[in-house]
Amino acid sequence: MVDYDLFAQAMGLDIGVSRRENARLFELLSRRVPLVVHRFPSGAEHNGWVVPHDWRVQRAQIRHGGRTVFDGTCHPLAVAGYSSSFAGTIPKAELDAHVFHRKDFPDAYAFHSMYNYRPWQRHWGFCVPYAEYATWPDGDYEVRLETELAEGEMLVGEAFLPGESDRTVVFNAHTCHPRQANDDMAGVFALVDLFERLSRRRRHWSYLFVFAPEHVGTVFYTASLSEERLRSIRLGVFAEMLGTAGPLVLQRSFHGDSLVDRVARHVLGALEPDFGEGEFRSVVGNDETVWEAPGIEIPMISLSRWPYPEYHTSRDSLDIIRRDRLDAAVDALEAMVDVLEEDRVVTRRFTGLVALSNPRYGLYVERPDPVVDKGLSPEELRFGAMQDRLPRYFDGSRTIFDIAEEFDVDFSRLHDYLGRFEDKGLVALTRPSVLDRAPVPPRGAGRTDAFA
Repeated sequence: MVDYDLFAQAMGLDIGVSRRENARLFELLSRRVPLVVHRFPSGAEHNGWVVPHDWRVQRAQIRHGGRTVFDGTCHPLAVAGYSSSFAGTIPKAELDAHVFHRKDFPDAYAFHSMYNYRPWQRHWGFCVPYAEYATWPDGDYEVRLETELAEGEMLVGEAFLPGESDRTVVFNAHTCHPRQANDDMAGVFALVDLFERLSRRRRHWSYLFVFAPEHVGTVFYTASLSEERLRSIRLGVFAEMLGTAGPLVLQRSFHGDSLVDRVARHVLGALEPDFGEGEFRSVVGNDETVWEAPGIEIPMISLSRWPYPEYHTSRDSLDIIRRDRLDAAVDALEAMVDVLEEDRVVTRRFTGLVALSNPRYGLYVERPDPVVDKGLSPEELRFGAMQDRLPRYFDGSRTIFDIAEEFDVDFSRLHDYLGRFEDKGLVALTRPSVLDRAPVPPRGAGRTDAFA
């Protein structure tokens, strides 16, 4: 289960891309997951991305008419992240450009994070609740904002579960949004739970978990990997915003037809039939762009419950996290792994038509009868219709999942059914040799070796 005690402790930390309390976050995560922490010093650069310095607010006051109307130290989000120092008296019309808020949440602090990822820009700003800022009159305002930049480091946590094969699935969540429960402590702690679940099972494939500041952390992490290690990573899932009430939303990989796309779509269709789906970068934008970047090109989907109204405000707190929904998201991630681990290539060991209803086999699936109401469900009807064509799919080019996907039947049920075929000596079930095989065209569209 998700550790909500640790979740609550993490929510009390002022984390960021390279802030001091990130170390405390990884200490908390290490209580549940054996993390290797990679460290990248402030000022380091790769492809134009720069690791920012540790940023601290010393003083943050706005005064008007001889009194302090706002103190930016009152809340961790009250000063826009990575703001530079500023001192001066400016008219309210000019101050407007430096104050951020959400009118739809008038009592909340907005979370302004853009400056965190562009340390070369020297901007400043305050996040003042709209209900408060709307009462401020025109006139001159004295701003005293003192921030400090110190040498620091960006931390990236890595946890690895080896399998029989070094072919790896990566799960990624980001660790840089302070006091934001759904975005993305929910993703972080969902992956901690998933890691613990997978650690207790036998694994053929390997699984990598990466906890990193959004974009920049994963950029530096992937750049630090050897070519061999990077090439062993074949598929990925970015986990974010999983704890609110809305349906799960699948954001497809760049090409949209990779194995991880297909498995996710199949699993979500069974677990949350009302799930949403969108093209690459059309739902939310995160580190899938890093994993899919030129020369890396690892198919990466994202799974979220986007949108949710409290996004990037102080209302994104533990109060909006639905434990049942977060647990259901972990169930979906684990179900995807189940398909990857349990999938098998199906190869025929017989010739001709087998009497599946013969007690020797006992494999016949009931079909509709015009004179007998058998009460068959839509799933049973699809299963029965598949039965008539199924033996032609036992040619060694398709897996159980390929067949389940084509006929829209439950993978687990088909897996168990074909296991009975194997028990009767009718088929051989063998593990796919690769993790990222191409989709197989439907029958009649031409023969393709799925494992070339």
